[in-house]
Amino acid sequence: MKLGNDKGFSILEVMVGLVIFTLGLVLLSSMMMVALEGNKWSDNTTRTVQIIRDKIEHFRNLPPAQLISGSQSLENGKYNCNWNFIQLNSKLQHLCMVVTWQNERGIAQACTTNTYIRI
Repeated sequence: MKLGNDKGFSILEVMVGLVIFTLGLVLLSSMMMVALEGNKWSDNTTRTVQIIRDKIEHFRNLPPAQLISGSQSLENGKYNCNWNFIQLNSKLQHLCMVVTWQNERGIAQACTTNTYIRI
């Protein structure tokens, strides 16, 4: 029962407003976590592409006798790089390279590249 000319919000209206505001904050924090996870995945993928490009450049500058399959652990074991050479003919080798890492949840991730190297 309202008396006179009272202005303002009732306690029920304030409580409903707080519930809506709290739900908004919870959903916003959830979206932020997804965005941060995506950001980390993007950083790791970018780093693996850099590793692959560096290794390909390294292999292109090696003499043909040193182009052998192998593997290497990089950045204190965070990334594992494996490569395999296949001799196609006397002047061309196929290179398959895979860089793997684990995300924060322990799930294995990988970036694979296939290219050709003239010898």
